[in-house]
Amino acid sequence: MELLAPAGDLKSFYAAVYNGADAVYLGLQNFNARMKADNFTVENIGEIVRFAHLYHVKVYVTINILIDDCEINQFLETVRACVRAKVDAYIIQDLGMAQLLIKHFPHIVLHASTQMGIHNLSGAQVLEKLGFKRVVLARETKLTDIKLIRAHTNLEIEYFVQGALCVAFSGNCYLSSLKNGNSGNRGKCLQLCRLPYQVYEGEKLLTTGYYLSAKDLCLMQRLPELIAAGVDCLKIEGRLKRASYVAQVVRSYRQALDDFRATDIEQEKAKISELFSRGDFNENAYLEHNFNIINPQIGHHQGRPIGKVIATVRFKDIYKITLRLKEVIGQNDALRLVRDGQQFSVGVGNVNQLSNGDVEIFSKQKIPTGCTVYLLKSETKEKLINDYKRYLAVDFYFTAQLGKTAQLVANYGDVSVTVYSKQPLAAARTAGITSEQVAKQLSKLNDTIFRLQHLECNLSKVFMPVSELNELRRAVVMALEAAIIEEYNATLPQVKENKWDGNTVMTIPKKNFYLIADVKDLQNMNLNGFDLILCPTDYTVDSIGSLITALTAKGINLSTLYLNLPVVATEAEISILDTILATQKIGIVANNYAHLRWVKQYKTIAGIGLNVYNNETAQVLLNLGCENVIWSIEKHPSNNGGSALVSGYPALMTLCHCPIRTVYGADCNNCRYHSNLIYQDEKHNRYQFRRFKIKHCYFELLSTEKYQRVTQTGKIYDLRRF
Repeated sequence: MELLAPAGDLKSFYAAVYNGADAVYLGLQNFNARMKADNFTVENIGEIVRFAHLYHVKVYVTINILIDDCEINQFLETVRACVRAKVDAYIIQDLGMAQLLIKHFPHIVLHASTQMGIHNLSGAQVLEKLGFKRVVLARETKLTDIKLIRAHTNLEIEYFVQGALCVAFSGNCYLSSLKNGNSGNRGKCLQLCRLPYQVYEGEKLLTTGYYLSAKDLCLMQRLPELIAAGVDCLKIEGRLKRASYVAQVVRSYRQALDDFRATDIEQEKAKISELFSRGDFNENAYLEHNFNIINPQIGHHQGRPIGKVIATVRFKDIYKITLRLKEVIGQNDALRLVRDGQQFSVGVGNVNQLSNGDVEIFSKQKIPTGCTVYLLKSETKEKLINDYKRYLAVDFYFTAQLGKTAQLVANYGDVSVTVYSKQPLAAARTAGITSEQVAKQLSKLNDTIFRLQHLECNLSKVFMPVSELNELRRAVVMALEAAIIEEYNATLPQVKENKWDGNTVMTIPKKNFYLIADVKDLQNMNLNGFDLILCPTDYTVDSIGSLITALTAKGINLSTLYLNLPVVATEAEISILDTILATQKIGIVANNYAHLRWVKQYKTIAGIGLNVYNNETAQVLLNLGCENVIWSIEKHPSNNGGSALVSGYPALMTLCHCPIRTVYGADCNNCRYHSNLIYQDEKHNRYQFRRFKIKHCYFELLSTEKYQRVTQTGKIYDLRRF
């Protein structure tokens, strides 16, 4: 099983490689979903890949955002630099760009990003046919669906096991985009989900907390189940995390993978928690239907409690704070001090050790006595973790015989290289070169990735200058590195480059639609020139049949009706949808790639959930059999046709947990669902929930502020009410 680690900067990259990652994923300075990370460049990607390959570590480049038409040339140039650097694979979200890369770079290896929302067998099969080698499954994927994908496809399966867990369904969060203009699908998410929210029932304030902040994920204890289910790759989240965090998580999972029975899972989790955790870990993810993913009390790194504030005294223009601690702290440590809901972050400068064992630190903030002291970062432990390096053990065989050139053989695994001195060796006038002298010079490998494991010498009484020994050592190191890289590259597919013909120019018919949940949504609406997209709250044969019957009773033709398919559905729920469609035989709006399984059976429109952002993607979907395209709500569509939402209350998030259960504590047997639950942020933006149900309940987060825009495309009016 492959262990895949994040790298948001050089330090994290080296930490991942040194601590045992099998592969590293990273982004360049554009086209990746973590634009706030330091990232890498087209100038240094070759060096990065070469270093990783020396350790037989794969490099996956993230090009996992939606691409605008005007960016395609630069996008291709970025990928071209990575192809020439011998990058192993590319994690991609945009379907149009994926198909363009397959044409432009034959034999390129593509992994479907979690942003593509693949979470069931139907979606996986669609992408397998489209040329993907691996699917990075949405975090919402159930264990039963993982097993189905393994049994019925040849795709590699990648699954998140550690790190931050998005509260919204993968790829379909538009909160940051529509509220602040910073799109997660464009790599600029502001993580508004991590802010505190006031919770209202109507106008009644119920509570305040981090009600959209998901617990961090930790599935270390479930590795045997994931292995048995057929997962090929364990993915660690964290391209915005510190190098020390990456190092520790990789080290802990490496140990668990190598010897699960001998690993103290709780101890390893505690080590990870010290470096970053939002309280208790989510140890289930969505492997089963899980409601308990939110921790309303914590939205950031909690740290570990280590003591109390005993006293605070003014000292000149700052405060002297006395702490009673159960652990030693030092300069450059980071603390959080908490009391009665108040929180203070303090960086440790000078530390005065008092005779009674207490310590004094200094701060510009007046800290209340009685605060609990949480350790957020220990500089000593960080340095200990960050200073660790892993070297490659090599064997040297040195031969120095009279009248012959000296020979140095270096072996690393199956790779062997030989170098020779420039001149034959002459007889020594006194004592010849000794094994001790050879060992001293040949073991000087401190500026390389190698360390001498074994040395054998075959010597006669010859003279050899120290400088020539050093030259042989340098030559054999260069030759060995080159041979390791050559051996590694021989295993890679030989990616070719074809010329790109330029942007796709196309025209799609402009169609107008109303989105409705019920017949009453159509009151006083002029239907002339409009088709209807049905958005039911219950996906059952009876409820949808009743809705269609009521519409046809009003004289509406079946040919103008489309069923809006839900963004998320397990494979078991896909079967329910299949039955509904077979019964009603109306058109569909596809909002997940799984829905393209029906593209040849029913009139299909590519929906908002597919995030169509450029002409290439639109054309691919049309080629697959879609009759029309609805543009992403984050896209300002050109005058090329298709349709776009112009008015209504679109889903800003699709949630697979139950906010009602999170707030009230009720369970499904005592459902307390109502449509008047409201979350309000610090800027008084208000959000409500819309529920839909297939086999399970799902929720959409809606802004109470109406979405409106002007477009030259076909127009879509969302007539649904709260």
